[in-house]
Amino acid sequence: MLSAALFLLGVILSVVAIRYGIVASHKLGIVDQPGGHKAHDTVTPFVGGVGVLAATLCAVGIVAHFFPEFSVHVPAFLFGVLAMFITGFADDVLQLGYKIRFMVQASVGLVMVFWGGVEIADLGDLGMGLVQLGPFGVVLTVIATIGAINSLNMIDGIDGLSGSLSTVCLLLVAFVLFQARDFAYFTMVIIIMGGVVGFLYFNLRYFNQRRARCFLGDNGSMQLGFIFAWLLADLSQELPAQRFVTPVTTLWLFAVPLIDTLSVMLRRVWMKRSPFRPDRNHLHHLFLRAGFRVQDTVAVLALAQLIFGAIGLAGMYAGVAELDMLIAFVCAFGVCFYVLLRPWRFVPLLRRIHRLFGFTSAHAVGVHVSGLAADKMAAFAETLNTRIGPHYDFRFSVFRPDGDAARCYAVIELLCDEQDVSHREIRDVMAVIRREYRRDHNLKIRPFVERSESNDRRVGIKARNGDRRLEDRRGAGKGRLVYRVLSAAGESSILLQSSRV
Repeated sequence: MLSAALFLLGVILSVVAIRYGIVASHKLGIVDQPGGHKAHDTVTPFVGGVGVLAATLCAVGIVAHFFPEFSVHVPAFLFGVLAMFITGFADDVLQLGYKIRFMVQASVGLVMVFWGGVEIADLGDLGMGLVQLGPFGVVLTVIATIGAINSLNMIDGIDGLSGSLSTVCLLLVAFVLFQARDFAYFTMVIIIMGGVVGFLYFNLRYFNQRRARCFLGDNGSMQLGFIFAWLLADLSQELPAQRFVTPVTTLWLFAVPLIDTLSVMLRRVWMKRSPFRPDRNHLHHLFLRAGFRVQDTVAVLALAQLIFGAIGLAGMYAGVAELDMLIAFVCAFGVCFYVLLRPWRFVPLLRRIHRLFGFTSAHAVGVHVSGLAADKMAAFAETLNTRIGPHYDFRFSVFRPDGDAARCYAVIELLCDEQDVSHREIRDVMAVIRREYRRDHNLKIRPFVERSESNDRRVGIKARNGDRRLEDRRGAGKGRLVYRVLSAAGESSILLQSSRV
């Protein structure tokens, strides 16, 4: 009950802070503009970090008051959080260079070591006893801090992803702390997790919220990245008999951001590009390219993070050798790197998985109907106008394929003035057709994806070997248009009716 109250406190503080932050950012014109490699198409405030900061400050205050032994960590921890928030906010507004960001992040890492007393002093037992780092521990701590901060920052590419991954990671850390009975850190993590969930209220796409109302921004992602660097380093570096997690387990607890970032940067180096130059080859970009909706992509990657974390904790609690867990993690990283190195092979596989589960493609703009009897076109159009015409404007086009005069195929395109066609709208139309023509076994329906270079498999694919098929199964032609109806506000108009079908 107390944990729920602390979590709710974090949520409320975050929601209130972000709501006022959104109003202030619009008044001051401090918003994220669309363009470049960014996926959004509207101005959006980047004040998500304000909500996380409010929850973090409250968490630190409560813990310092009720757990005096934690007070030794408070000054350095607060310095790091505030430094990352301010640097991130400056980067959001002024677009700082990566060298400046790295210098500040390295300084924060040094503060964490020499002021906060948090240092990666060993790598655990990797089959040859405890691997002590000695003076190199400071260097590794700074590198790990920079890596954690930038991993979370780089994966923050679509609505809800960075916040959802952070929530899962914090949940896993909270489980470890609860098992270890460290209620000081547990209290702090629960409140911060509430702050992240409060941000997700504005950032996730759900129900009728089709776009994020605010972004986490660099001020939020860098702040959270530092919190993870501090927590994972501190919890894994107590005396061997008292450490809460092994150093190798921390890799599993932060697996998806870490693996994705390392893979993308190595791919850029492999392609002889700057590792700091943004592109659209992260894991979430591949899912979007394959037709997954933003919500589905976030859910899949959050689930992947939960599975990674569960594997890491299960291995640790079961006593699996740390070296074996490290080898398993390196193998997982190798698979991801191979996937990102050859996205043209992975995206078609994702498309097949997407269709296998019957999901609606994010690129879908309507419904494709095959096996339509040529003499039933007008009746089919009238059924559509009666059933879906009062709810949606649509264009119904019938095509006759070459060599088949008896059966045609049709495309039902939903027409929207401002917003994209939603998953629910396409599902509604498909449900109506299935219900009205459930006895017609020749009729096959599926979402219709308009052909474009962004989703055409034949564009950008490398040349095939001589023993592979040389022609694409899907031809470039559409067939001859023989019938077209436009329905607006429930009133249909025949635009074309061919005399020869």
